[in-house]
Amino acid sequence: MKNNLQKIWDYVVHRILHIPVTMSVRYDFSRSLKPELTIIFLHGIAASFASWRPTVKELAADKDLSKVRFVALDLIGFGRSEKPSFFKYDYESYRKVLKRTLKKLKIKTPVVIAAHSMGCLIAMDFAEHTNYPIEELVLVSPPFMHQNESANIFDRLHNRAFKDINNNTDAPIVEAIAKFVDAVSSFEKRHLNTPAFHQTMDKIILNPDNWRMAIESKIDCEVIHGRVDPLVIGSNLRAIEKRNSHFHLLETFGGHDIVGLKQKRVLRKVKEVALRHLLAAK
Repeated sequence: MKNNLQKIWDYVVHRILHIPVTMSVRYDFSRSLKPELTIIFLHGIAASFASWRPTVKELAADKDLSKVRFVALDLIGFGRSEKPSFFKYDYESYRKVLKRTLKKLKIKTPVVIAAHSMGCLIAMDFAEHTNYPIEELVLVSPPFMHQNESANIFDRLHNRAFKDINNNTDAPIVEAIAKFVDAVSSFEKRHLNTPAFHQTMDKIILNPDNWRMAIESKIDCEVIHGRVDPLVIGSNLRAIEKRNSHFHLLETFGGHDIVGLKQKRVLRKVKEVALRHLLAAK
Protein backbone atom coordinates (compact mmCIF):
# COMPACT_ATOMS: atom_id res chain seq x y z
CA MET A 1 0.00 0.00 0.00
CA LYS A 2 2.81 2.38 0.98
CA ASN A 3 4.67 1.69 -2.28
CA ASN A 4 1.53 2.34 -4.35
CA LEU A 5 0.91 5.66 -2.59
CA GLN A 6 4.52 6.64 -3.25
CA LYS A 7 4.14 5.86 -6.93
CA ILE A 8 0.93 7.92 -7.16
CA TRP A 9 2.60 10.83 -5.38
CA ASP A 10 5.65 10.65 -7.67
CA TYR A 11 3.41 10.53 -10.75
CA VAL A 12 1.38 13.58 -9.73
CA VAL A 13 4.32 15.70 -8.53
CA HIS A 14 6.91 14.84 -11.14
CA ARG A 15 4.95 13.64 -14.19
CA ILE A 16 1.86 15.83 -14.13
CA LEU A 17 3.11 18.94 -12.32
CA HIS A 18 6.59 18.54 -13.83
CA ILE A 19 8.37 19.44 -10.61
CA PRO A 20 11.97 18.23 -11.06
CA VAL A 21 13.67 16.07 -8.46
CA THR A 22 16.36 17.93 -6.53
CA MET A 23 18.46 17.06 -3.50
CA SER A 24 17.58 18.31 -0.03
CA VAL A 25 19.79 21.26 0.92
CA ARG A 26 20.70 20.63 4.55
CA TYR A 27 23.12 23.51 5.01
CA ASP A 28 23.69 26.72 3.08
CA PHE A 29 25.76 29.42 4.75
CA SER A 30 28.20 32.19 3.93
CA ARG A 31 29.48 35.06 6.04
CA SER A 32 29.63 37.17 2.90
CA LEU A 33 26.79 38.49 0.77
CA LYS A 34 29.12 38.04 -2.23
CA PRO A 35 31.03 34.79 -1.72
CA GLU A 36 33.94 34.06 -4.05
CA LEU A 37 33.94 30.26 -3.76
CA THR A 38 31.34 27.57 -3.04
CA ILE A 39 32.14 24.22 -1.45
CA ILE A 40 29.54 21.46 -1.95
CA PHE A 41 29.56 18.55 0.53
CA LEU A 42 28.32 15.07 -0.45
CA HIS A 43 27.97 12.08 1.88
CA GLY A 44 28.29 8.34 1.31
CA ILE A 45 25.98 5.34 1.05
CA ALA A 46 23.35 4.84 3.76
CA ALA A 47 24.32 8.17 5.32
CA SER A 48 23.30 11.84 5.27
CA PHE A 49 24.56 15.36 5.97
CA ALA A 50 25.18 14.14 9.54
CA SER A 51 28.49 12.60 8.42
CA TRP A 52 29.73 16.08 7.44
CA ARG A 53 27.89 18.26 9.99
CA PRO A 54 30.69 18.83 12.59
CA THR A 55 33.29 19.45 9.87
CA VAL A 56 31.13 21.83 7.85
CA LYS A 57 30.16 23.88 10.89
CA GLU A 58 33.79 24.21 12.00
CA LEU A 59 34.83 25.35 8.53
CA ALA A 60 31.96 27.83 8.36
CA ALA A 61 33.06 29.32 11.69
CA ASP A 62 36.60 29.95 10.37
CA LYS A 63 37.00 33.69 9.73
CA ASP A 64 39.69 32.99 7.11
CA LEU A 65 36.94 31.40 5.01
CA SER A 66 34.47 34.29 5.24
CA LYS A 67 34.33 34.51 1.43
CA VAL A 68 33.26 30.88 1.07
CA ARG A 69 29.69 29.61 0.69
CA PHE A 70 29.18 26.20 2.30
CA VAL A 71 26.44 23.95 0.93
CA ALA A 72 25.71 20.42 2.17
CA LEU A 73 23.27 18.08 0.43
CA ASP A 74 21.50 14.81 1.11
CA LEU A 75 21.80 12.50 -1.89
CA ILE A 76 18.53 11.33 -3.46
CA GLY A 77 17.34 8.23 -1.62
CA PHE A 78 19.06 9.14 1.65
CA GLY A 79 18.64 11.54 4.56
CA ARG A 80 15.86 14.07 3.99
CA SER A 81 16.01 13.94 0.20
CA GLU A 82 13.22 12.47 -1.88
CA LYS A 83 13.12 8.75 -2.54
CA PRO A 84 11.11 8.68 -5.80
CA SER A 85 9.95 5.29 -7.00
CA PHE A 86 11.21 5.93 -10.54
CA PHE A 87 14.75 7.03 -9.64
CA LYS A 88 17.42 4.70 -11.07
CA TYR A 89 20.26 5.42 -8.59
CA ASP A 90 22.94 5.28 -11.27
CA TYR A 91 25.61 7.80 -12.29
CA GLU A 92 23.52 9.42 -15.01
CA SER A 93 20.55 9.96 -12.68
CA TYR A 94 22.69 11.50 -9.92
CA ARG A 95 24.45 13.64 -12.52
CA LYS A 96 21.14 15.14 -13.67
CA VAL A 97 19.71 15.73 -10.22
CA LEU A 98 22.94 17.26 -8.88
CA LYS A 99 23.07 19.65 -11.82
CA ARG A 100 19.43 20.66 -11.21
CA THR A 101 20.13 21.19 -7.52
CA LEU A 102 23.15 23.41 -8.17
CA LYS A 103 21.14 25.41 -10.72
CA LYS A 104 18.36 25.88 -8.16
CA LEU A 105 20.93 27.19 -5.66
CA LYS A 106 21.97 29.90 -8.17
CA ILE A 107 25.66 29.45 -7.50
CA LYS A 108 27.71 32.16 -9.20
CA THR A 109 31.19 31.26 -7.95
CA PRO A 110 33.79 28.63 -8.76
CA VAL A 111 32.90 25.31 -7.08
CA VAL A 112 34.88 22.74 -5.11
CA ILE A 113 33.20 19.46 -4.14
CA ALA A 114 34.19 17.75 -0.89
CA ALA A 115 32.83 14.22 -0.74
CA HIS A 116 32.95 11.17 1.50
CA SER A 117 32.91 7.49 0.53
CA MET A 118 30.37 6.83 -2.26
CA GLY A 119 29.91 10.59 -2.60
CA CYS A 120 33.48 10.67 -3.96
CA LEU A 121 32.47 8.48 -6.89
CA ILE A 122 29.40 10.61 -7.65
CA ALA A 123 31.49 13.80 -7.40
CA MET A 124 34.20 12.53 -9.76
CA ASP A 125 31.67 11.26 -12.30
CA PHE A 126 29.86 14.62 -12.18
CA ALA A 127 33.07 16.58 -12.68
CA GLU A 128 34.13 14.36 -15.58
CA HIS A 129 30.82 14.15 -17.46
CA THR A 130 29.19 17.56 -17.14
CA ASN A 131 30.29 21.01 -18.22
CA TYR A 132 29.62 22.42 -14.76
CA PRO A 133 32.69 24.44 -13.66
CA ILE A 134 34.11 22.25 -10.90
CA GLU A 135 37.55 23.53 -9.90
CA GLU A 136 38.74 20.69 -7.68
CA LEU A 137 37.63 17.70 -5.60
CA VAL A 138 38.46 16.81 -2.01
CA LEU A 139 37.80 13.07 -1.71
CA VAL A 140 37.64 11.44 1.72
CA SER A 141 37.73 7.62 1.81
CA PRO A 142 36.96 6.97 -1.89
CA PRO A 143 36.25 3.22 -2.41
CA PHE A 144 38.04 2.57 -5.71
CA MET A 145 38.31 -1.15 -6.51
CA HIS A 146 39.34 -3.29 -9.46
CA GLN A 147 36.36 -5.18 -10.89
CA ASN A 148 37.99 -7.49 -13.42
CA GLU A 149 40.61 -10.18 -13.86
CA SER A 150 43.36 -7.79 -12.70
CA ALA A 151 41.77 -7.50 -9.24
CA ASN A 152 44.01 -8.62 -6.38
CA ILE A 153 42.94 -10.61 -3.35
CA PHE A 154 41.91 -7.50 -1.40
CA ASP A 155 39.71 -6.29 -4.26
CA ARG A 156 38.07 -9.68 -4.51
CA LEU A 157 37.43 -9.88 -0.78
CA HIS A 158 35.90 -6.39 -0.73
CA ASN A 159 33.78 -7.06 -3.81
CA ARG A 160 32.53 -10.33 -2.36
CA ALA A 161 31.77 -8.76 1.02
CA PHE A 162 29.88 -5.81 -0.50
CA LYS A 163 27.89 -8.12 -2.78
CA ASP A 164 27.04 -10.48 0.08
CA ILE A 165 25.80 -7.59 2.23
CA ASN A 166 23.79 -6.16 -0.65
CA ASN A 167 22.16 -9.51 -1.39
CA ASN A 168 21.40 -10.36 2.25
CA THR A 169 20.31 -7.11 3.91
CA ASP A 170 17.48 -8.88 5.73
CA ALA A 171 19.74 -11.59 7.18
CA PRO A 172 20.03 -11.51 11.01
CA ILE A 173 23.84 -11.23 10.94
CA VAL A 174 23.72 -8.27 8.54
CA GLU A 175 21.01 -6.63 10.66
CA ALA A 176 23.16 -7.07 13.77
CA ILE A 177 26.25 -5.64 12.09
CA ALA A 178 24.25 -2.72 10.70
CA LYS A 179 22.83 -1.96 14.14
CA PHE A 180 26.32 -1.84 15.63
CA VAL A 181 27.77 0.23 12.79
CA ASP A 182 24.80 2.61 13.02
CA ALA A 183 25.65 3.28 16.67
CA VAL A 184 29.34 4.06 16.11
CA SER A 185 29.49 5.69 12.66
CA SER A 186 27.69 7.86 10.11
CA PHE A 187 26.02 4.76 8.63
CA GLU A 188 22.24 4.88 9.14
CA LYS A 189 20.64 1.44 9.49
CA ARG A 190 17.23 2.73 8.32
CA HIS A 191 18.62 2.97 4.78
CA LEU A 192 19.88 -0.63 4.68
CA ASN A 193 17.01 -2.52 3.10
CA THR A 194 15.93 0.17 0.61
CA PRO A 195 16.11 0.55 -3.19
CA ALA A 196 18.58 3.39 -2.69
CA PHE A 197 21.01 1.17 -0.78
CA HIS A 198 20.69 -1.87 -3.05
CA GLN A 199 20.95 0.06 -6.30
CA THR A 200 23.75 2.48 -5.34
CA MET A 201 25.79 -0.43 -4.05
CA ASP A 202 25.30 -2.23 -7.36
CA LYS A 203 25.45 0.69 -9.81
CA ILE A 204 27.85 3.08 -8.07
CA ILE A 205 30.17 1.37 -5.57
CA LEU A 206 30.49 -1.89 -7.55
CA ASN A 207 30.49 -0.18 -10.95
CA PRO A 208 33.22 -1.78 -13.14
CA ASP A 209 34.13 1.59 -14.68
CA ASN A 210 35.20 3.21 -11.38
CA TRP A 211 38.85 2.19 -11.69
CA ARG A 212 39.17 3.52 -15.22
CA MET A 213 37.46 6.74 -14.17
CA ALA A 214 40.00 7.27 -11.38
CA ILE A 215 42.99 6.53 -13.60
CA GLU A 216 41.82 8.76 -16.45
CA SER A 217 40.33 11.66 -14.46
CA LYS A 218 41.63 15.09 -15.48
CA ILE A 219 40.31 17.02 -12.49
CA ASP A 220 42.60 17.79 -9.54
CA CYS A 221 41.75 15.59 -6.56
CA GLU A 222 43.02 15.92 -3.00
CA VAL A 223 42.46 12.49 -1.47
CA ILE A 224 42.44 11.61 2.25
CA HIS A 225 42.66 8.00 3.41
CA GLY A 226 42.55 6.56 6.93
CA ARG A 227 45.15 3.81 7.26
CA VAL A 228 42.84 1.58 9.31
CA ASP A 229 39.80 2.09 7.07
CA PRO A 230 38.33 -1.41 6.49
CA LEU A 231 36.21 -0.28 3.53
CA VAL A 232 38.91 1.32 1.37
CA ILE A 233 41.98 -0.38 -0.11
CA GLY A 234 44.93 1.92 0.51
CA SER A 235 47.19 0.19 -2.01
CA ASN A 236 44.65 1.00 -4.75
CA LEU A 237 44.77 4.70 -3.89
CA ARG A 238 48.57 4.64 -3.95
CA ALA A 239 48.48 2.91 -7.34
CA ILE A 240 46.10 5.55 -8.74
CA GLU A 241 48.36 8.34 -7.47
CA LYS A 242 51.32 6.81 -9.33
CA ARG A 243 49.37 6.65 -12.59
CA ASN A 244 47.39 9.91 -12.39
CA SER A 245 49.24 13.19 -11.77
CA HIS A 246 45.95 14.90 -10.82
CA PHE A 247 45.45 12.53 -7.86
CA HIS A 248 47.21 13.65 -4.65
CA LEU A 249 47.01 11.27 -1.70
CA LEU A 250 47.31 12.07 2.00
CA GLU A 251 47.29 9.09 4.37
CA THR A 252 46.62 9.53 8.06
CA PHE A 253 45.53 7.52 11.08
CA GLY A 254 41.82 6.83 11.09
CA GLY A 255 38.99 4.64 9.91
CA HIS A 256 36.26 5.33 7.38
CA ASP A 257 34.41 8.19 9.07
CA ILE A 258 35.46 11.84 9.35
CA VAL A 259 36.35 11.89 13.04
CA GLY A 260 39.36 12.36 15.32
CA LEU A 261 42.75 12.95 13.73
CA LYS A 262 41.32 12.20 10.30
CA GLN A 263 38.79 15.01 10.70
CA LYS A 264 41.62 17.43 11.54
CA ARG A 265 43.40 16.42 8.35
CA VAL A 266 40.18 16.91 6.37
CA LEU A 267 39.61 20.33 7.92
CA ARG A 268 43.15 21.40 7.09
CA LYS A 269 42.98 20.09 3.52
CA VAL A 270 39.59 21.66 2.71
CA LYS A 271 40.78 24.99 4.12
CA GLU A 272 44.04 24.76 2.15
CA VAL A 273 42.15 24.11 -1.09
CA ALA A 274 39.67 26.92 -0.39
CA LEU A 275 42.38 29.50 0.36
CA ARG A 276 44.29 28.51 -2.75
CA HIS A 277 41.26 29.13 -4.98
CA LEU A 278 40.34 32.35 -3.20
CA LEU A 279 43.86 33.64 -3.79
CA ALA A 280 43.81 32.57 -7.44
CA ALA A 281 40.55 34.48 -7.95
CA LYS A 282 42.12 37.80 -6.94
